[in-house]
Amino acid sequence: MNSYNVQSLFIFFAIISLLGGGVAGLYFKRLDTSAKYWVIATLLWGVTGLATVFRNELPPLWSYSIPIGVNSATFVLMGLGIERLYKQGPQWPSLLTLCLATVVYTVSMELCRVHAGPKVTLVLSGLAFGLSSIWCAYPAHRHHQLTGNRFSSHMRWVMVGLGVLHLVRLQGALTGWGVQTFGQDTWTLGIWSAIFVFGMLRYFTYVGMRIQEQNDDKLRVAAALAREEEGRKLSTRLARLERQQSLGVMSASFAHELNQPLGVILNYSELLQQQLRSEKMDKALSLNVLDDIVASTVRAAEIIRRIRRFIQPTAPQNERVDMRAVVDEVFALVGPEAARARITMVVPPMSQPIWVQADSVLMSQVLFNVVRNAMESMQDVSVRRIHVDIQFDNAMVQLGIEDTGSGLTEEVLLKAGEPFYTTKVSGMGMGLSISKTILSQYGGSLSLTQAEQGTRALIRLPLATSPIG
Repeated sequence: MNSYNVQSLFIFFAIISLLGGGVAGLYFKRLDTSAKYWVIATLLWGVTGLATVFRNELPPLWSYSIPIGVNSATFVLMGLGIERLYKQGPQWPSLLTLCLATVVYTVSMELCRVHAGPKVTLVLSGLAFGLSSIWCAYPAHRHHQLTGNRFSSHMRWVMVGLGVLHLVRLQGALTGWGVQTFGQDTWTLGIWSAIFVFGMLRYFTYVGMRIQEQNDDKLRVAAALAREEEGRKLSTRLARLERQQSLGVMSASFAHELNQPLGVILNYSELLQQQLRSEKMDKALSLNVLDDIVASTVRAAEIIRRIRRFIQPTAPQNERVDMRAVVDEVFALVGPEAARARITMVVPPMSQPIWVQADSVLMSQVLFNVVRNAMESMQDVSVRRIHVDIQFDNAMVQLGIEDTGSGLTEEVLLKAGEPFYTTKVSGMGMGLSISKTILSQYGGSLSLTQAEQGTRALIRLPLATSPIG
């Protein structure tokens, strides 16, 4: 009766293997190499399991030696499938070796079956199944070490347990119990029942490994996106702080520039006040005075608008920006300080729009940082001039800013733009780094090279595909 119970186990496990492998095979083209190995191994086990069941109806070669040889190969194939999860590169040498070893082993099994008897074949099959199962534990162990996948740890012990059970079967060669696959003793039934339980656990554990692997990948992607988003927020905050610090350094120039229109407004207001008190109003003079007051008010408001626009904490935009307006905005900001420092600003006329896909405030910050660095490099030279040139290279606009300053050494040129690297006494070393980060977000770049008399900064940005409107 026990022989029929063991035979039922073979039938049940073979059907489960064929059904599971068949369903997975429907998505074979979508599977990765590891899953393909397991699908093939599962289907092979199902076929060889059924061949073993019908041993009495099939020739011994096809129902004994070949099924055992192919079955032992499925253990190794599953191990290679686990190895494929962490080890890339060609595996055809391993597969070729497996095929040759399977052929040699199958021939050896058939010769032993014919000439040596069942005890020798039992030892060969038990060793093949047991040792190949235990070997499969190593790839699972490595995968667990590399990824921390807890199901890989479970797979390791499942494979070890399966291998030990197959090795325990070797006692049949010594005791004579259950030498045949479908022996008639309770011991054989117990061993094969445990083997099939571990065999089922092997399938489920592999599925668990892949599910956890997918979940871990999703968590890694989510964490990377979160870090990227946090990095963008941090970059935005650093950029705003850097703009505020830059304007703080220039506060004296802005105060001086604002004092001029405010002084005009105050003087003319006092003049009108005196005329009203003396009741000697000159209509023409009063209109001229009011025009000057309005013009000075507009000028003061424009100064404040430029400063406010430059430091306002807005989220980065991605829109078409005319670089002419950016250049005008920046040189209007630095113009008063440049005049006080006796720096000549040479900007070529730009009659045609220069459209780029970017953020106007951030582009102003990039150009502002470059121009301010150029101005600071000319404190100790007699000829002070900043020259701007614009060139087009395929679909890129190149904005060059060249100064007549003291220049930079090769070491400084290599390190310029690294976070917190600065040659200034009071600098944070973030200006050029932030500028490079901003430009990279829009497909641009910033580079520094030696010029004939000073340093040349080159800002490169992709041109927008079409103008606004």
